[in-house]
Amino acid sequence: MRDTEVLGAGDPGAVEALFGGPTRRGAELALAEAYRRFGFLAADLDPLGLHAPLARDELDPALYGLSEEEAVPLREAYCRSLGWEIGHVLDSPRRAWLANVAETPWSPSAACRTRALSLIASGELLEAAFDRRMPTAKTFGLSGAEGYLVLLAEVLSNGRAAGLERTVIGGMHRGRLTQCALVFGKPLPRIVADAQGLPEFPEDVGASSDSPYHMGWEGAIETPAGEMSIWLAPHPSHLSVVAPVAQGRARAESAAGRAVLPLSLHTDAALAGQGVNMETFQLAGVGPFDIGGTIHLVLDNQVGFTTGAEDARTSRSCTDVARLTEVPVLHVNGDDPDAVIRAAEVAVAYRSRFASDIVVNLIAYRRKGHNEIDDPRFTQPEMYRRIAALPPLSRRYGNRIGEVADTGDLSARLDDAFLLARNWRPNQVPAPPGLAGDIEAQMLAPVSTDLAPDETRRLGELLCRVPDGVQPHQKLAGFLEARRKMLSEGEVDWATAEALALASVLEAELPVRLGGQDSVRGAFTQRHLDIHCQASGRVHPVLGGFAGRAKVFNTPLAENAVLAFEYGHSLAAPGLTVWEAQFGDFLNTAQAIFDQFIICGEDRWLFASNLVMILPHGVDGGGPDHATAHPERLLAACARGNIQVLNLTSPANWFHALRRQVMAPWKKPLVLLAPKALLRHPDARSDVVELAGSFKPVISLARGAAPRVVMASGKLGILLEAALGHREDVAVVRLEQLYPLPEDAVRKALSAHPDADLVWAQEEPENFGPFQWLDRRLERIAGRRWHLVSRASSPSASAGPKSWDDARLADVIDWALNAPVP
Repeated sequence: MRDTEVLGAGDPGAVEALFGGPTRRGAELALAEAYRRFGFLAADLDPLGLHAPLARDELDPALYGLSEEEAVPLREAYCRSLGWEIGHVLDSPRRAWLANVAETPWSPSAACRTRALSLIASGELLEAAFDRRMPTAKTFGLSGAEGYLVLLAEVLSNGRAAGLERTVIGGMHRGRLTQCALVFGKPLPRIVADAQGLPEFPEDVGASSDSPYHMGWEGAIETPAGEMSIWLAPHPSHLSVVAPVAQGRARAESAAGRAVLPLSLHTDAALAGQGVNMETFQLAGVGPFDIGGTIHLVLDNQVGFTTGAEDARTSRSCTDVARLTEVPVLHVNGDDPDAVIRAAEVAVAYRSRFASDIVVNLIAYRRKGHNEIDDPRFTQPEMYRRIAALPPLSRRYGNRIGEVADTGDLSARLDDAFLLARNWRPNQVPAPPGLAGDIEAQMLAPVSTDLAPDETRRLGELLCRVPDGVQPHQKLAGFLEARRKMLSEGEVDWATAEALALASVLEAELPVRLGGQDSVRGAFTQRHLDIHCQASGRVHPVLGGFAGRAKVFNTPLAENAVLAFEYGHSLAAPGLTVWEAQFGDFLNTAQAIFDQFIICGEDRWLFASNLVMILPHGVDGGGPDHATAHPERLLAACARGNIQVLNLTSPANWFHALRRQVMAPWKKPLVLLAPKALLRHPDARSDVVELAGSFKPVISLARGAAPRVVMASGKLGILLEAALGHREDVAVVRLEQLYPLPEDAVRKALSAHPDADLVWAQEEPENFGPFQWLDRRLERIAGRRWHLVSRASSPSASAGPKSWDDARLADVIDWALNAPVP
């Protein structure tokens, strides 16, 4: 088999070259290789017959001097209802294993067939009951793809037989209610109540909840191989973004010692159309994101909402995105349950053997439109003529295997479910702490994050230690020496405060996971959490010798899936999970994750996360890109204590903010607007004693009442103080925490200047920055209006030439300190 990998499939000349002339064995090998590469194209995969199998010349045995009879075993293996797309798999052991399995005769057990028939008939019965009893409800039903139920059930059963006790699933809303009822074990009365519009949570919980076909489920099911617990993620309509979220959770649960089977459920239009899927496949082979392989189950409807494949993609199949990373694809005719059973068995076996991704693409159809109210005949008349002519799958499959479908007591259970749903009320549960009415006040309350000076010194010494035999880069040796000197003098800069915070969390025997583009060294050469020996290449992890487990890593240039993965990880992992963008505006390409999970995951689905997002921010003369993390957008998303937004000027505050994430009694995502210019600014240092204190949401160094107060956040606060010098006619107040807004602390800082003119200064243009959100809030606190000093409004975050930018920054500082207040 391996010999033929050097052959051009269907090239008799190559056969002659390899074997020294035409031989029967060489011809047989060449024909087999052709089927392994192209056989899936000639497979009978479309249950509607809209797309005829392709007749590839390479599959003609006459091309190799062989008879039709000699090709029959290969046609049986590769060209029936299961197509093996494995030609792109270049790893020889994997490809050989797949080919061997494909070419080994197989048939399902009688018990598997009986289970499949029952499940298909139950799906048809349930879908018909929903359609009859709720004719105007949108359920995004599964009708026409009942074979997908068989695929799911058999994957779970085979997974449990392989020793996996838990499945973590990122799903889709096509067939969601039917899957939950018949495969995932959600109670029928609750499903019916959901579909009829009753809330998932009691109203006094304080959550917004979500559409029934978006909701998740956690429970347990009984498979033929034993019980398996299930966590099915809820998802937004931008549904592919849930896949990396679920995979991140699977990573966290696996790290906790659970034997987890990760599943990602897709539809054809979303898999081909949403770029997060490409990113997610890429992550699978990168160490920090490895979860031992995900099984991707695609429900190929052969149409999106109204968009056909010819308009939805340029690739031949919706699964071609998997070819990027040599993931094998099993294409299966959804109306052949026997082939579906085999595909499920092979998928689990491949994942178990190679700890790698695999895709099963089940080709089916929708008997109804995109939803139950839609009429698909407007746009797909021929497709729906063929669908209407097809008898139910349970009848066709039952005739084929000689059995009558048994749906047990499902009809009676459905009757009961619709009766019970009339009075269904969600279980009364205590309101989640994160949704409490006073949550903002709780988040503003002090949290003990102090670290004793002796412990600070001890951790600092460990952070500066280099093992014998490791020769750091000359500049890095200087960096470590400067850190030792600074600590001995009782000061910390930004990187040292951060390293001490991470080390202190690890010493509490909690894990730390910090990842981002170039985050190990730091995009601004500031962090250096790995020391590379210049002589041997050996790597010394600076955080590797502490009590907790540290995972510090660089990531692919793919914010969308990476941030989703880290968010999912934070849902189930203890300790600290940190994602760092290379620049703050890189959050733009992960906006769906931020908008649909991070800011509202608790409100929609009761997800509690303490994920930290570091977004470097600062108009530092580098041009329009990478100048802003868009605080105006971040603040516009803040409500009811959903996240925290900090723009810090103090390394000590950075230290306390990170520790607060693991020590606070609440769990909330944290956005840190990280400085660039302050990383090495001589005035952006903290006394070591401040690490034994606590977080300060407002910092004011005024020595007495001043006629003018200038409030700023982030870098500009430090620059204003430096420009102010010894003047006492202006008080600079640094607002460290933007949300939740520390009103009492702001009020206290202003009370020292009762008659002062009030100025808000920001480095961002007028239409950017935090003032749009802060304006009325600060006015309410102070009882009088504030005057804004900023760059002029601009479509771009900053000017291109550094000289222009520097001049405008100088103007902002001058105006803030000296210009008359109107």
